[in-house]
Amino acid sequence: MNMPPAEHGSVPRRGIWGWMFFDWAQQPFHTLIITFVFAPYFASAVAPDAARGQELWGFATGIGGLAIALSSPVLGAIADATGPRKPWIFVFSVIGVLACTSLWFATPGGGHVGLVLLAVALAVFGMEFAAVFNNAMMPDLVPRAELGRLSGSAWGLGYVGGLLSLVLVLGFMAAQPDTGRTLLGLEPIFGLDAAAREGDRAAGPLTGLWYAL
Repeated sequence: MNMPPAEHGSVPRRGIWGWMFFDWAQQPFHTLIITFVFAPYFASAVAPDAARGQELWGFATGIGGLAIALSSPVLGAIADATGPRKPWIFVFSVIGVLACTSLWFATPGGGHVGLVLLAVALAVFGMEFAAVFNNAMMPDLVPRAELGRLSGSAWGLGYVGGLLSLVLVLGFMAAQPDTGRTLLGLEPIFGLDAAAREGDRAAGPLTGLWYAL
């Protein structure tokens, strides 16, 4: 997306902070959904068996990535022609948030595995494309010499956001079905049912809410 850079002095500091906090908002998607909570839950409790679950999970995330690869040239050209990137970030954010939130309905041992995989693929598509358009704004925010510091600061905020969201889910929400206790030995908050794995499933709506806020 090649656009003439804006005057860096015209970008208010709150705009730069807002750009950096995008990483804070989105990192729980990678931490909770893709890596530590929902992906293992899907493989162990939703899919027919763990091996098949990992295979299906890889298929869903791969489809999401393929959709991004195929549509990037077209959408990038459209974005370059229309100018503003924030509307694109908003549209793809809505897709990602709705898809993540729908993961609540991925009940253990239940059917609709195909719908769950579709939601995962849409979540990857929406979240990653929102990040693409957000990253495209970076050269317009600060001089070239400061891009590394800006990117590193955003990454640091994202790391903290992901860690806090992981502590929240594993420490207070997701309980082991056999003990009914979380990793901190507590009963799940909000009355989440350990047997129905509601704490693990809540990682989806929490990710969407965290991002939206």
